[in-house]
Amino acid sequence: MNPKDFTSKSTTSKSMTSKDLGRRPAVPNATVVRVAGPEDLLAYIPYRLGFEPAESVVAVSLTGPRQRVGLVARVDLDDLRLRQPDDPQGPDGAATARWLADHVVADGADRAVVVLYTATDPAAPSGAARRGVDLLRARLERRLPGTEVWLVAPTGFRALDCADPMCCPAEGRPLSVLKSSRVAAHMVLEGRTVAGTREERYSLRAAPETARTQARKAAARWTDTYRRLLNDTRFDTRFPDGGGRRAVGAQALRAEQALGEWGAESLGLWRSAVRQAADVRPGQPLTLSPVDLGKIGAALADTPVRDAVLLSLAPGTEETALRTARRQTDGDTDTATGAVLARIVDPEQGVPPDGTITEAARQVLEAVVTHVPRNRRAPAYLLLALVAWWHGDGGLATERVSDALGVDPEYRLALLLHGAIVGGVPPGWVRREQGSSHGEAEPEEAAAV
Repeated sequence: MNPKDFTSKSTTSKSMTSKDLGRRPAVPNATVVRVAGPEDLLAYIPYRLGFEPAESVVAVSLTGPRQRVGLVARVDLDDLRLRQPDDPQGPDGAATARWLADHVVADGADRAVVVLYTATDPAAPSGAARRGVDLLRARLERRLPGTEVWLVAPTGFRALDCADPMCCPAEGRPLSVLKSSRVAAHMVLEGRTVAGTREERYSLRAAPETARTQARKAAARWTDTYRRLLNDTRFDTRFPDGGGRRAVGAQALRAEQALGEWGAESLGLWRSAVRQAADVRPGQPLTLSPVDLGKIGAALADTPVRDAVLLSLAPGTEETALRTARRQTDGDTDTATGAVLARIVDPEQGVPPDGTITEAARQVLEAVVTHVPRNRRAPAYLLLALVAWWHGDGGLATERVSDALGVDPEYRLALLLHGAIVGGVPPGWVRREQGSSHGEAEPEEAAAV
């Protein structure tokens, strides 16, 4: 590999699995660190993904005069296997390679680096590992000549095609070199960790059984209240005389008001839990009421409450969120809601998320997921996916939106978000940044990891 410096900027970083594309969040006042050479780049990849890749191929885009690290994209090695005539539903490696290369090029890459993570022997020309990486390299070479391939194996790392035993011994250079690199040290100092496996990175451990029982019972009671109020709001035309109809109409109006208060109380429970999460000091456990978590989980099934929680992820939306939860929608509320959504999706108005809000919200939503029964988790999974996508964590966004669709395959908002992720559509602030960065000169300072 050319020893040219590589730099990585968190505000231009992205990550992807075989199902996702995305970026890491912007980090205000982030510490500057230089990624110089292949050792630092290879050390950085697991921290970007959040887990140690295994039997995977990772593509990295490098852009601009400073060769900034842009897209970091991972696919399972099996996804690069060529489709067999007797298995028409099996992996289509050619399509995967084309899809991956298209995204690397679309990222504005001037160069690309491919990293093969495998415990098998990639030197065997007929082996699956070698065929897969060669398939991707050939696709990238068409538009990015000079694409380099590195191997990370249990015995060490080396340039895949390097024939110089002094530079690249057959067993590779020790992996300890990556663990002791400057980038790895910087990540550790910033508190960044790497999970051992992808499953470990994305798993959510269930709450204790007693807490789950309390949450389940509270959710059932809260849902019963909701259904009763919702049923009472329906206008009953069984009465032939106007007086009876008026009486039923007054009852329905009272039920509508009570349903609005149910929504307001649900939002209040959410806000209280988020405040509690935000007040927890680093290193201390977050303990939330299982009863409240059960109620929140039940309330998120109501679209106005879910939308109010979504609005609360942006600052300055307290009144709009409350009116939404109370079903008091009007022209002003719709305008305010549109403005908040534009902060997330619109490339002209999009802004990075406020981490002080979204981090606390994430903790509460994950607590809801780990407490309530599976059939109640889809809205919380969806909101977790949206937060991750807004931050640019495509891997986590894909995992959570898939979780939501696993509970409810017809969940419309989850289907829309899933389509955006798979299509490589980033949040608004990232698209705006992409447009501006491609037209501006690279800054002189090293980029932030």
